[in-house]
Amino acid sequence: MKHIEKIISIILKPVQENLIFFVFLYLLGILTMMIEVYVLNFKIQRFNFFSWIFDLYLLCLLLIFLPPKIKAICKITSATILYFLSIVNSFCVDKFYARIGVEILNVVLETNPNESSEFIDKYIHWDVLWSGVGLILILLIIHVLFAFSLIHFKQTLSLQWHSLQVRTKILIESIMIFLIISSFILCTQSRIGIIQLMMANNIEEVDTLTSNFSENTPFNNLLFSIKMRQLANCGLKVLTDTQGKIVIDSCSYTSDHIILIIGESYIKDHSQLYGYSKETTPHQMERQQRNEHGCLVAFNDVVSPSNLTSIVFKNTFSLHSIEDKANWSNYPLFPVLFRQAGYNVTFITNQFVQSLSTDIFNVSGGLFLNEKRLSSLQFTHRNTKTHQFDINLLSDYDSLKKFNSAHQLTIFHLAGQHIDFHKRSPKTMKKFTASDYSGRKELNNSSRELVADYDNATLYNDYVVDSILKCYENEDAVIIYMPDHGEECYDELQRIGRLPVGNYSPEVLRQEYRIPFWIWCSDRYIKKHQNLFEQIVNARNRPFMTDDLPHLMLYLAGIYCKDYQETRCLISNNFNENRRRLISGEVDYDSIVISHNQIKKDLHTKK
Repeated sequence: MKHIEKIISIILKPVQENLIFFVFLYLLGILTMMIEVYVLNFKIQRFNFFSWIFDLYLLCLLLIFLPPKIKAICKITSATILYFLSIVNSFCVDKFYARIGVEILNVVLETNPNESSEFIDKYIHWDVLWSGVGLILILLIIHVLFAFSLIHFKQTLSLQWHSLQVRTKILIESIMIFLIISSFILCTQSRIGIIQLMMANNIEEVDTLTSNFSENTPFNNLLFSIKMRQLANCGLKVLTDTQGKIVIDSCSYTSDHIILIIGESYIKDHSQLYGYSKETTPHQMERQQRNEHGCLVAFNDVVSPSNLTSIVFKNTFSLHSIEDKANWSNYPLFPVLFRQAGYNVTFITNQFVQSLSTDIFNVSGGLFLNEKRLSSLQFTHRNTKTHQFDINLLSDYDSLKKFNSAHQLTIFHLAGQHIDFHKRSPKTMKKFTASDYSGRKELNNSSRELVADYDNATLYNDYVVDSILKCYENEDAVIIYMPDHGEECYDELQRIGRLPVGNYSPEVLRQEYRIPFWIWCSDRYIKKHQNLFEQIVNARNRPFMTDDLPHLMLYLAGIYCKDYQETRCLISNNFNENRRRLISGEVDYDSIVISHNQIKKDLHTKK
């Protein structure tokens, strides 16, 4: 028994010797998180309750080995930093609906004294005390009062502790031990991830690491932001220099108006166009039949190079192939090539607008799209705000189409079926309910509701996309639709969302990497480009990966340059159908999925 008491005493010593420091900074972390939850409507994650315990315990463990004076200085310094970051974070949440992140850091570092003065005059008033900032200041005052009465408080606490019954002491100590051990079990991996993140050599490594990242404390966000800014500055400089060296060999302006629609988190198995039993794409089904409004050609074997939006965007906008040894930033971006060739390029996005409210874990995805210099090189015009629903992007299109020219490239980027599926379609347009999936006995009612939400989002996406197509029915236009990646929604795996990069089972590859892909041509376009339309139809069964999208875009425009490769153009007669489709540049998609399908077929035949 004495040995157990000694072990408990050793484990609890860092907390007991720094009790006020530990308790108040833990309350600071919880208060900061609750302010974000209240203002930004974030979901509470169990990790956040334990992550502060983990960090504070390690900090207190270090403090017990320091001499008293140095220990006091370290406690005051660390508490000051944490309170300051929490106050700044809560201020940003209240005023800009954004946490501390890369954008906030960029604004601070790039603001001159005059702008700082104007900022203070505009935003910092007494009313800030009635926000989350005021609550943190109250906690700070109480913390200071307790700290100044530390000796008396410790004596009183010690007397009260010794007067407690043995059972009560054991209960309190057991709870504390449980919380500390639980925090180490839950948070050790994420803290290793933070260390790996800080040692990353490029943004691609950061993209992969943050797919596993589940915590957003102000301190972690600041570390992430500093690292991202460092890596981004290096990568963006290379990318910008590359775009400045672009040379267009020729352009025949084959297609006057090319439209690219980029969807989000689209599971191919939930598309009626590809055989799904629910009517989720009625408009696309109708457009598959050629009529006076054109024809939609669905492609049957298309995969995404990654299940992370940021990596997908880099490889679908750059002429870089994901298995190339050189970095993607050493290649031209296809919108820049279009602008250099004389096309007007419009970007209409419901995710990557140039705004402080961008989530820090999406910033790498929108980084090269939002950086001012690169944005001006790529886009002639772009929208300035996001919307609750994708259909409102059409109002942005209406306001920008007056700038359209004879040769036009328009890129729509939708929120699509991004997770929180129930938010992706208005209540008036929801068709499916949990009862429509009563035959799926393996799911409980809550899971069936999520599947219904996803299918409603897919149905709404069909309506949005069809509304975009209607804008071009009477024009000489060709439209490409592709989502960035797939998703999980209780199909082959009993889960939702996406697994971190590195999980390449056949089931994951089918749901998260296999995607819908189609090309729609207006009737005018078909009549004017009969040979090109036949090439599109003839290519519908070819194996394709969307990192080769830029070569298809250039082919449709008739743009030729040094980095263009016709063997990577999906509809060209010279297309290389034997290319290995390497997911994340590592894993051969076909060798895993086709082999697995063959094994299943053989087993079925034997039965």
